[in-house]
Amino acid sequence: MSSCQCFDECRIIPWVDSPDVNNNPLPVIWFTGQATSALDAGFWLQKRDRLAVWDSVIVAAQTAGRGQLRRTWFSPPGNIYAALRLPLIPPFDGSAASVATGLLLASALHELGWPVLLKWPNDLVLLSRQEGIPHKLGGILLEERGGVLLAGIGINVASAPSICVLRKNAAMAAASLADFVKQPLLAEKLWQQLVKHVYLAYAQDSAFIRRWQSRAEQLLLWRGSNVELSEDRHTTRGKLAGLSPTGGICLFTDGKMTEFLSGTLRRA
Repeated sequence: MSSCQCFDECRIIPWVDSPDVNNNPLPVIWFTGQATSALDAGFWLQKRDRLAVWDSVIVAAQTAGRGQLRRTWFSPPGNIYAALRLPLIPPFDGSAASVATGLLLASALHELGWPVLLKWPNDLVLLSRQEGIPHKLGGILLEERGGVLLAGIGINVASAPSICVLRKNAAMAAASLADFVKQPLLAEKLWQQLVKHVYLAYAQDSAFIRRWQSRAEQLLLWRGSNVELSEDRHTTRGKLAGLSPTGGICLFTDGKMTEFLSGTLRRA
């Protein structure tokens, strides 16, 4: 089946409760079956004027899902594979977009009872309830085409890749929400709950543009701990102090504070 044929089968997921809050309509959520990727489906919809800002599409499975640095994203059915259209205004119009998006998603998951933190720059991390051990729960990949910004979002709901599937030297093992609950979770229903929380958290907070940094720092994994940042075969060690206004991380290293805008972070 070609991608166009697949996307032609998109349907709108109806809101179970009220379709609006305070007379403001909630975003449209599209659903389709197997697709190359949620991002491909999202741009396909946008080109046909079916994806306004904060609208999204969730796909049942991906045949060519991608993560950071174009790495293959493990994409079996049962998990969330979605594309969410973001506004091209601060803080989403620059390098802080990934962290700000992660903050909205992590906060939404917290509201639903999941202890999720942000692993800079674009991962969602779930802490085991007893040991507090971090596991990768999901990730965010931003793509902009022709002035349209989409966040590709993957969240392990029903399953997670085994350690042998993850890339070599991965910072942590992966986990799914199903690893921590007895009742099965439906990705489609969970995505609808997350979209509502994300949209309202942003729309009802006129100070989000000023507060996102401090709020994201409160959920920042390993803040105050010694970490290693690797990039282009170079490793920098230091204490993770927090985030910069541009969405980078600030490490205290060699007696000074240094900002980094890219790299792979792990616990030292």
